[in-house]
Amino acid sequence: MKVRAGEADRSWFRSERFIHTSDGWYFMTRENTQEGPYRSITEAENELAMYIRLTNQVDQFSNV
Repeated sequence: MKVRAGEADRSWFRSERFIHTSDGWYFMTRENTQEGPYRSITEAENELAMYIRLTNQVDQFSNV
């Protein structure tokens, strides 16, 4: 079971966020949406990072 460094073992596990199909690469969000397709896993990883940043900014402004 994969856990983050320094964390105790838990009964849960991290699921893979990236999916590869014949159409390309996708990533899954916490909201259970599938975003993509992207041409490479690197592009999908970059888009996921941007998605997380934008989501955090929206959350920050909605709590003001």
